[in-house]
Amino acid sequence: MPRVCITVPGNNAQPYRFSLERKIVRLGRAADNDIVVDCPSVSSHHCEMRRVEGGYILADAGSTNGISLDDEPMEIIDLDNGMEIKVGDSDLDFELTPEERAELASEDHVPQQRRKLPSAPAEKTADKAPVEADEPRAAPSRPPAAPPLASSQQASGGINFLISMCFLVLAGLAFYLGLSTKHRAETGRSLWQDLSGSGAPAEETVE
Repeated sequence: MPRVCITVPGNNAQPYRFSLERKIVRLGRAADNDIVVDCPSVSSHHCEMRRVEGGYILADAGSTNGISLDDEPMEIIDLDNGMEIKVGDSDLDFELTPEERAELASEDHVPQQRRKLPSAPAEKTADKAPVEADEPRAAPSRPPAAPPLASSQQASGGINFLISMCFLVLAGLAFYLGLSTKHRAETGRSLWQDLSGSGAPAEETVE
């Protein structure tokens, strides 16, 4: 019967045996495995030993810390007598008796061993183009400021004054014309002449 010896760091080695007729032996931390490996670095369902033509292989079951041979991460390992393998941080020693080796040697064996492919590199975040500062924009031209209100009021006041004066002149002229007309009708003389003295009666001669 093939012999597997598991050594968890800090614990004594634990041997296991199984018959050549056993097709699959599952290893992991979960209780439903054929060989329970109580080690934090071992996944719940870490790997499987499979009976193949001419021997056994150890296949990783997608574990976190994987299996390795001579410090080389592996996907599948062709097991051979006396081989030492890492399952996570635990050691796995595989042994066959001379009779078992002779029986397996009579079978045709096709090597399946292969290294674990490196994980696909994470996509690099595209470098962000530097943000260029916007050129300062010219301030929009402002319309000319409206003239001070006081100046507008002064101009308006001057115009109103002229209109008032014109109105007074016209009113005075109308008043004078009316008064002159009335004076001529009553006296028969011109008001302007009477006011200037040119209209005074001639001096009478006394005989």
